Formats: sequence, structure tokens, C-alpha cells
Amino acid sequence: MTQPLRILHLEDDPMDAELVLMTLQADGMACEVQVVSCREEFEAALQRGGMDLILADFALPAFDGMTALAMVRAILPDLPFVFVSGKLGEEAAIESLKSGATDYVLKNRLSRLTPAVQRALTEAQERAKQRQTENELERAYLEIEKRAEDYRNLFNSIRDVIAVTDDNRRILHVNQPALQEVFGYQTEEVVDRSISILYAQDGDFRRTGEEFFDLYGGQKGKLLELEFRRKNGEVFIGEQYAMKRFDSQGVATGNVSIFRDISERKKAEAALRESELRRYQLQVELKYAAEIQDKLLPRTKPNVPGFDVAARCLPAKQVGGDFYDWQQVTPTIFYFTLGDVMGKGMAAAMLMATVRAALHAVTLYNTPAQALHLAEKALFADLENSESFVTLFHGQLNAGHKTFSFVDCGHGYVFVRRANGMVTGLSPRGLPLGVQGGEIYQEGRIKLDRGDVLVLYSDGLIDANPRLSLTNQILAHRLAGLESAEEMVDALIALTETPDPQPDDITVLVVRCTK
Repeated sequence: MTQPLRILHLEDDPMDAELVLMTLQADGMACEVQVVSCREEFEAALQRGGMDLILADFALPAFDGMTALAMVRAILPDLPFVFVSGKLGEEAAIESLKSGATDYVLKNRLSRLTPAVQRALTEAQERAKQRQTENELERAYLEIEKRAEDYRNLFNSIRDVIAVTDDNRRILHVNQPALQEVFGYQTEEVVDRSISILYAQDGDFRRTGEEFFDLYGGQKGKLLELEFRRKNGEVFIGEQYAMKRFDSQGVATGNVSIFRDISERKKAEAALRESELRRYQLQVELKYAAEIQDKLLPRTKPNVPGFDVAARCLPAKQVGGDFYDWQQVTPTIFYFTLGDVMGKGMAAAMLMATVRAALHAVTLYNTPAQALHLAEKALFADLENSESFVTLFHGQLNAGHKTFSFVDCGHGYVFVRRANGMVTGLSPRGLPLGVQGGEIYQEGRIKLDRGDVLVLYSDGLIDANPRLSLTNQILAHRLAGLESAEEMVDALIALTETPDPQPDDITVLVVRCTK
């Protein structure tokens, strides 16, 4: 059911108001009319709202239609307003229309009322639609402006330089501040100019023209590494990625180029290559050093009458500071040495070679205590300068008498496992080489019998397996039932469980009395 037309009628004559209502109803218009006759009633009705049309007399005793029209247009600019008046001069009629009235009808010609009302309602609907369209257009425009601003912000926030050019390679758009950061230009300094101002070499400009900017070539972008020039004349290495720019019909209309300064990356790559070369050279040198150090260790077991000897050294790195050694003086007299230079790696290996050479020079014609005293004098300055020291165990085995004379320079990792399983420590002990100049070392002496085993080892054996509280008694127990010095060395090395990475150099030397 169609809702009745709601009309507010400003009229002080009830008969005229009734005549207007009858005219509308006679023309088939369903309507609800509220009649008011003074300003206060009219204003209150406007405040309540809900009307579709206003009909108003032009002249009332204490109120007039033009004032009513002004009140309506102030709060309801699109509401249809039709004057229905007994008399209305031409000037007044024109003035009313200029002030916003939709139409006017004379009371003596009410036959025009219904068409005037219908036209007023139609015009109001059209104005409402037009206003809605205008509002939608305004919202669309604001959205377009917002998206354009977002695009500009995104375009300008990219750190690489993006240059849009036409088919003559003339710059149309470029993002700031990347242009300033990379090339030193402001946007207005490059727009409408040839992109050649960014190239350091004319040949590169022509080359990219051939490879990138052929409008009839393929559509796939290309990347080249070229030299570019900043505004201040500085030349730098950069990358340029270029691709074609197409219009809505898919026709190439220019190009888009992305420039990136890769000079710092090139420096980093060069530094990395140099570092890798140095690392490779160091690896080669360490390999040769490891081979040399391995050759410095005894190559074959000594042939000691009545004794079985074995030893092994496992550097924590390619080279290390541990070493063992033996020297034969006579068919029955042999010197055995196990040393541990503080630290590991190349520095410790160099000191190890120096200590070994010094001992070789003084061992043959001196007792262990005399040899260590002379070696300490020769090495003290070097050890002090390098802020290092060496723990050392050095002893002389008389195979004929089965006696072992020794000096312990702060080493301590040594014991004798007797044939009955008893463990004997060796003393006295002195200071490591390099700790105190002019040290007078005291010499110890033990007797070895058949089945006794002398064991020397470095602290790396303890460090390699911290879960085990290794002591001389535990190590000696691991040797029970083994028949050769080689098996004993293997058993002790196995305690380390070959850790990775190995925390320190590991060295073991075993001398077993067999007769």
C-alpha cells in the first residue's frame, strides 16, 4: 500500500485549507494534511519533521510565506515548497521562485495544484538523486586522491631509484629521496631530461638503448651491471634493471628503469674473496706445518732392550703445542720427553719446535737436571717475550739397570703402574720452563721391574672427557690385562671418546718393562 503524502499547510483560512485538501483528493492523491496558521505552529511542525511537501499562503495576518520559505530552506533545502495564495503579483511570484520556492498556484486556479505538487515532488526526487550522485562522486574522488597519495608515498619510499621514461628515453617520473641519495639530484633537475645524465659512459647509454629500449623487442626485463655518475661527478658501480612500460592497450610507450648502487656490495665481495684467499693460503700453510710437525715426532719406535714403547699425539687443531720425543745415547741408554706448550694452534706449535730443538742440543751429554737447566737458560727469553711457558717431563732410561732418572718441570701427569696393580707417583716437581729464570731442577729416580709401566700424558686427556673424573688410579686400572704398550696407548686415547671439537692437544707415552 502506497504511503499517503504528508503535507504541512500554512493557512489561516480553514475554508481555503479544506478546499485545497478536497482538490488534491479529487485528483486521486492520498494525503495527510497538517494545517498551521501562525509562526509558532509552523516552526514546531518543522522541528518535528516527517513532511513530504509544504503548501503556504503568501500573506498571513502575523506571518508571511516568504519568511516561512526562508525557515524551510535553512534546515531542509530540498523539501518541495509551493505557494497557494489568493493573489500574487508577478514580482512577488518571481521573487518567491528565486528564494527557493518550487512553484506557486493561485487559489482561484486550483486546477493547477495537483500538477504543481506532482512536479514539485518529481523535482525533489531528481534533486535527491543528483545530490546522492554528487556525494558518491565526491567520495570516489577522495578515494582516488587517497590511493594516488598512497602510491606517491610508496613510490617515494623505495630506496632504489625508479625512473619512468618515454620512448625517447626522456625522464617522466622519478622517486625522491632515492634519487637524491643515490645520484645527488633533485627531481626537477632530471625530469624532462635524457636519462643519459645518469650514465658515466656514453657507450653504456647506447648499449642499454640497444638492449633495453627497443620498443619492438621482447617484453622480458634485463639486468646489467654498469658505471653510473653522481651529480658531483663521482663514478660508482651499479645495477640497472629495465623493462618496458605499456599503456592500457598493451602498447609499449616507454620504459621503467630501477637503479641500485652496489659499490659497497662490490667492496664487500672483494674483501670476502681476499679473505677467502687468505684463509685458503692459511689452510695450505697449516697443512704443510702439520706435515712438518708430524715429521718432527719420532717416526719409529725405539728398540729398547727389555722394554716396549708406544706414543701418540692428537693436536686439537691442525698443529699443536704437545710433543713427545725419544733419543738413543747408547745401546742401553735412552731419553724420553713429553712437553705441553701453553695454548694450542700455530703459536704453540712454533714454540714446541723451539723447545724440542733446544732439548736435542743439550740432552746427549748431560743428565736430565743439567739438560733442563741449560734448555731453560736458552729458552727463557723467548718464552718471556711470548708470554708463554712449557710444562715438561724429561727422563733418562738405563735399560741395563732398569732405572729411570727424571726431571718434572711443572708437568705432573705421570705415574708408574706396578706389575701388581699398585700406582706410584713421581716426585719431585719443579716450575715450568719460562716461569722463573735460573731454576735449579731436582732429579728423581725410580726402579722398574718386569710388568711395570711408566705412563706420561698431557692435560688434554683429562679435558677431553670432563664427565669422567680421571685420576692416575682410574687410568692405571684401564691398563690391566693389556699386553703391549700400543694397546695401552689405544685404551687411554679411547677414554676421550674423540670429542668434536677437541678442547686441547692430547698426548700419551707408555714405556712398559717386559723382562
